[in-house]
Amino acid sequence: MMKEIYGKKGGSCNGKGGSMHIADLSKGMMGANGILGAGAPLICGAALAAKFRGKGEVGITFTGDGTSNQGTFLESMNLAAVWNLPVIFVIENNGYAESTARDYGTAVDSYVDRAAGFGIPGVTVDGTDFFAVDEAAGEVIRRAREGGGPALLECKMISFYGHFEGDAQTYRAPGELDDIRSNKDCLKKFAHAVTSADVIQPAELAAIDKEVAALIDRAVQEAKDAPLPTAADLLTDVYVKY
Repeated sequence: MMKEIYGKKGGSCNGKGGSMHIADLSKGMMGANGILGAGAPLICGAALAAKFRGKGEVGITFTGDGTSNQGTFLESMNLAAVWNLPVIFVIENNGYAESTARDYGTAVDSYVDRAAGFGIPGVTVDGTDFFAVDEAAGEVIRRAREGGGPALLECKMISFYGHFEGDAQTYRAPGELDDIRSNKDCLKKFAHAVTSADVIQPAELAAIDKEVAALIDRAVQEAKDAPLPTAADLLTDVYVKY
């Protein structure tokens, strides 16, 4: 994935997708999309295929609170309900669509209300609580696998950074960032939960953090050192070959 972000050979799309279009079909990842809301109709196709295969597969699409206002997203929820598809619509509600506050551009207080309009069950969870998300996701996925159809999962969360590099975030309230970094950091909450419950000791968790940091450093260096696609690669992967 890091090689793909750098546009290098050996990336999941051989360097042709870049950061905007990372995909890995071998892992069931259909790919990110540069068109807002475009993942929802695509996942309906994947879920329809999964329904026909009958192997208990579930399609999951992720979108932000702003993108969920797109017509394609709402149409996809309707289609999923009509066809009773095994698909989960995950809304990552961080309160801002780029720089537009949620309550400025969305009429409902909860996206679960929208799901109800399509006859789809919806669940709202604290998106900064790993265990709450795991439990809620597990339930709607189990339901979809058993033929219960689509569901919506709204994860309320907070973004530490702006929509783009250099975003001054002047739309945020004074002190808002300091508060969320101190009190709503999902990694800090997770660490506190597992160490206080004696699931893992602080030293063990620190060792894991160190190991992961080293893994990321290696991935970045390998990506930087990897060769770029050549002119001969230009016309490959353009057409499907049967």
